[in-house]
Amino acid sequence: MKKIIIDAGPTNERIDAVMKITNMSTGALGSIIADTLLENYEEQIDTIFYVCPKLCYKPKTITDKIKFVQIDSTEDLINALEKLFKENTIDAIVHSSAVGDYKGKYVIRAEDIVEEIVASDLLTLSKDEQRRKLMKIFESPNAVLKDETKISSYEKNLIVKLDLTPKVISKIKEMSPTTKLIGFKLLEGVSEQELYDVAHKLLVKNNADYIVANLLNRIGAGKHFAMILDKDGIKQKCETKVEIAQFISKVIFE
Repeated sequence: MKKIIIDAGPTNERIDAVMKITNMSTGALGSIIADTLLENYEEQIDTIFYVCPKLCYKPKTITDKIKFVQIDSTEDLINALEKLFKENTIDAIVHSSAVGDYKGKYVIRAEDIVEEIVASDLLTLSKDEQRRKLMKIFESPNAVLKDETKISSYEKNLIVKLDLTPKVISKIKEMSPTTKLIGFKLLEGVSEQELYDVAHKLLVKNNADYIVANLLNRIGAGKHFAMILDKDGIKQKCETKVEIAQFISKVIFE
């Protein structure tokens, strides 16, 4: 009886109490994968832990074998996975979440950061010292706005500083080395060869078992092109979400 994690949908990174940075992912593929697994292998499944934000497609299958874990941010996702791996022996994870690349570090009024720069007496410094001091100001200015409350709708000159989010896929095998890892990579406007090269590097770097490599410009109108590869090369090319879900279901139970 297998225990499986499927994470799906976007991550959301807060700017203030109401504004967030997110992406266009809907979690549709993750939900189809969960339904396909249950349709074909329900008797061999103990639990599917479905990890996703509130606004996300959910599996249509009604069963107590699905346990929903609600997350919002990248940090939430990492914490949820750590807890699941700690409390369960997970046989496979389908890491289909569209984890955002960036999160908000701070929001500041342009007028406030300009005042801080003017007060820093840059003219007395060399150009290298000026650069270092300016970067220090931009990294950690004094007059940032609090993100626990809603920023006023009448601020005309807001600046948002972004930071990189952690790469979740790089942490999964560290958390659970024996879990079968099926990761995803999405690119746009590249050749299939370039898509393969990038996806294969991702697979090797993160010790993944499979990568589902997608092209954004070939997703839509009922179609979803993807190549699924392991360390030895392409195992399958798919043209729809259903085909992707069927192949993933098979490799989890092979």
